[in-house]
Amino acid sequence: MHRDILSDLKFLFRFPFQGPDWVNRFIIGCALYFAGWVIPIVPVLFVFGYAVEVMRRVIQGEEPGLPLWQDWGRLFVSGLRAFAVALVYLLPGTLIWLGGFAIYMVGSFGLIPFAERQQPDVFFMAFIVLMAICLLSFFVGSLLLFLGVIPLPAAMAHFVAEDRLGAAFQVRRWWTVLKERRWEYAIAWLLLFGIISVVYLAQLLLYYSVCLCWLIPISSAPVGFYATLVSAALFGLVWRDYIRSMESG
Repeated sequence: MHRDILSDLKFLFRFPFQGPDWVNRFIIGCALYFAGWVIPIVPVLFVFGYAVEVMRRVIQGEEPGLPLWQDWGRLFVSGLRAFAVALVYLLPGTLIWLGGFAIYMVGSFGLIPFAERQQPDVFFMAFIVLMAICLLSFFVGSLLLFLGVIPLPAAMAHFVAEDRLGAAFQVRRWWTVLKERRWEYAIAWLLLFGIISVVYLAQLLLYYSVCLCWLIPISSAPVGFYATLVSAALFGLVWRDYIRSMESG
């Protein structure tokens, strides 16, 4: 029996811990996620590829579950393609945010001579300008990140369903699905946002505890992998339900 998002939330949240040999499959994902703290990007690409496989199977009509870790070359390529999609949608906002912060930091160091020469007026005005640039870039960058991250799962699902990288950028086609399934899409996003918020608060508590902050890389592996799996299944269900409605209509 197939499920939609609301029919059995308990199943969606529990599926990463069910199925044959789920323990070993989950541990492999956690290990790769943890390796991303040591080796940048590359290990996580396999996790992304695995999430693509989970989403692909859900879109094709299978129950959410953990597939075998096999065909590592395909997982890497799928993860690389998914990373490229995310990069395109999130890079503009990230660059503006980082660019404004970099200008602020470099400019602040450049103001040190004016402070040493006791030129408070020049120092104050320049500091105000730098602060304004930083705040403006933060606002614009955050806005662009928001505009990129909200439709990103829709673009990703369309890319997975079509198995073409270019499908992620066919805005008219995936936007139609987003409009037709806007409530289901919003519910999926709210559920994912809830998971991310809980994870963030937990990590924040570990960070401020000081003595337990060393647990952050260790704990982020299972929770990060879990959130990746659930989000892949959630948005895969949204896409699958739309395809079914079109076929039955």
